[in-house]
Amino acid sequence: MAPAGLAIYDGDLFPGWRGDLLVPALKEKAVRRVRREGGRIVGQDLLLAERGERIRDVKVAPDGSILVLTDGPKARLLRLTRAR
Repeated sequence: MAPAGLAIYDGDLFPGWRGDLLVPALKEKAVRRVRREGGRIVGQDLLLAERGERIRDVKVAPDGSILVLTDGPKARLLRLTRAR
């Protein structure tokens, strides 16, 4: 997986994600969302895997959106929000 960091989601934009772990993965080229309930891991999802970009870092912004930094010469800063 080659984790590049860790964020715990504590925002309001994705209320069902509160307490879940967001793990950027360089080798996996995705953000792994580790779903937790009552302190136990209950599942995992890959986010942004379809982009095929190495993920360098992930942070939760004050507005609850998720900031994702990709890696490489064409690195980008992505902001994940809910669809309207």
